[in-house]
Amino acid sequence: MIKHNFNRSDNMKKLFAILLIFISLSSFANNRKGLLVIAHGSPSQQWNQPVLDLENSVKESLKAKHIDDFAEVKVALMEFTEPSISTVIKNMEKEGINKIYVLPLFIAPSGHSVYDVPTILGVYYNKKMAESLKKEGTEIVETKAGITIGPSLNYGDVIKNIILDNVNELSKDPKNEAIVILAHGDDNFMPFWEELCNETGNYILSKTGIEYYDKAFVEVGQSFAINGVSTILKAAQKKDRVIVVGMYLSSGVKNMLETSGIVIMGKMEDSKAMLEGKDIVYSDKGLLPCPKVTEWIVDRAVEWLNR
Repeated sequence: MIKHNFNRSDNMKKLFAILLIFISLSSFANNRKGLLVIAHGSPSQQWNQPVLDLENSVKESLKAKHIDDFAEVKVALMEFTEPSISTVIKNMEKEGINKIYVLPLFIAPSGHSVYDVPTILGVYYNKKMAESLKKEGTEIVETKAGITIGPSLNYGDVIKNIILDNVNELSKDPKNEAIVILAHGDDNFMPFWEELCNETGNYILSKTGIEYYDKAFVEVGQSFAINGVSTILKAAQKKDRVIVVGMYLSSGVKNMLETSGIVIMGKMEDSKAMLEGKDIVYSDKGLLPCPKVTEWIVDRAVEWLNR
């Protein structure tokens, strides 16, 4: 009898252990996480490629840090081209992903990051906005996966440090130089953009010895001739040399000089002519490609995992 009870008890322990393993495996299978980085996208592959390259660099960084919590790491583009947000979410669902952490790779809060991306993801609904996106050919996501949206790039110091690097590459004589930061801006979220630019400008002054900073909001160059040129000319009156840098994800500001102009007294004047004779240098770099962006994404992902 004693032997029989021992075998029964032993068998029950084995059965219980198997049950625990099954529950653990089932729990793991039903809790697959995905990391999705979303950027605006462009018709230009030259713009898109540094963003798409983040997919592998983030995977490699997570692997190097021994972080294996994400079954999938993907990049999606909001407009113009594949991989679209909808395509990537559908593929993640096919892989059994049911929790997705989304990082909108936008410079600061804007209509795109606050309204468009959440609407596309199906976590925010506004009939007018949804219909507008559909007319543009953007597919609204329908998913059962739990989605958490993280912050834009103005969270933390990544923008400040990358622009500081870009300034240092061009700076030769800090005491006789001025800095002008060009950024997109968004009329509905201007306090965020003002604060970010001012913090970045003052940070650069504190780190370089340059004494003058100013900013201009020119979208992606559309109003460069109006807002950008006047700001640069003002800086040129203060210092002998002006360094112009951009607060853009995947493009520099150098080509803005070549592609913009303004009508003065009925005559088209290009920006280059208006700035002729001034010692002005333009950065040809955006925030990408830069490993600091990869580090920022990984840091945000770890914050979410440890929430």
